[in-house]
Amino acid sequence: MARSLKETTISIRKLIIFHHSSGKSVRNIAKLVNLSHSTVQYVIKRFKEENRIENKVRKGRPAKLTERDQRFIIRKFVKNPRLSALKVSAEFKEKFSTPISPETIRWAFCP
Repeated sequence: MARSLKETTISIRKLIIFHHSSGKSVRNIAKLVNLSHSTVQYVIKRFKEENRIENKVRKGRPAKLTERDQRFIIRKFVKNPRLSALKVSAEFKEKFSTPISPETIRWAFCP
């Protein structure tokens, strides 16, 4: 099974802990909340070891461009390699109403 990039919500984690404390098995809880048994097992393990349900605080600045935005920029350069980063950033701002600098465009095109 492929790894999912989705996080389980806090309410589902609380529900998992509630069912676990009432004595239900990991596989029964997994069926109830529609998650894999390994995910349920991990939530329970983390609750027991660290006594927390919430995520840890993430470090660093969040990315400004999503994968979709990066594909848009790369598609522009594939169609016309002679485009300047200034023109692409202006077109990006016009289409998505998000201002980004030409330096960010250069970063997205040359990872």
